[in-house]
Amino acid sequence: MTPELFTTGSGDDAHTSGGAGSGESTVSPALRAVRERLTGLPPGDSTWLKDRLGGPRRWITRHRELIRAAAGDNGLPADMVAAIAWQEVGGKPYVLDDITVTLRDAARSSWVPVDPEDLPWRLAGDRDKTSFGPMAVQTRRAAEVLGYDPARLTEAQRTELTTALRDPAQAVFISAGYLRSLKAESRFADVPPEEMTPDQYRELAARYNGGPYWQVPAAQKYADEFAEHRQEAAEALR
Repeated sequence: MTPELFTTGSGDDAHTSGGAGSGESTVSPALRAVRERLTGLPPGDSTWLKDRLGGPRRWITRHRELIRAAAGDNGLPADMVAAIAWQEVGGKPYVLDDITVTLRDAARSSWVPVDPEDLPWRLAGDRDKTSFGPMAVQTRRAAEVLGYDPARLTEAQRTELTTALRDPAQAVFISAGYLRSLKAESRFADVPPEEMTPDQYRELAARYNGGPYWQVPAAQKYADEFAEHRQEAAEALR
């Protein structure tokens, strides 16, 4: 995978130029590149029950070749990607993401007297803000990373994206691509992966969780937990 495939930012209004917009191919060049890159790499092996019972350490060990490849292709330290996996893998049951997006879709229908934003708790919001798969990447973020226009996704493109996010092998590469775009927006964009400081690791984790709102308490708490388990994640890669 070439770095040029990942060119967008993470802001709410960030869009990709030259990508797969509405009416274009359901598989963007960047997504095709991810799938071609996976040729020869071990397949992903992930279900929520297995991930929950086995824990993040086993998941990282099981997918370490994929993590190292995705990190290397995106100019990131491997333990950065691994520690994000430690945070995300085996969290809430992955099927809840499907339930959430189904309810959000229903709320968009004229026969349901509730707006998506008025649904209770975490169900509220746009369906493309729903995260999928073991790395918990939102559909809209995956669209940005993979060269789609998030504002003009077709249903076929949306299905292609969520399918990719559910596959752990593709999800690792998409997650790493998202981290790369977040790093590009930071003050340490040009810092080589081997020279990143603990504070820069931590900030990147906060950005992964909070996007443009990475300084809010919830994202900072996520970053603290990330830093606490980073060494364990690195050891799982060995």
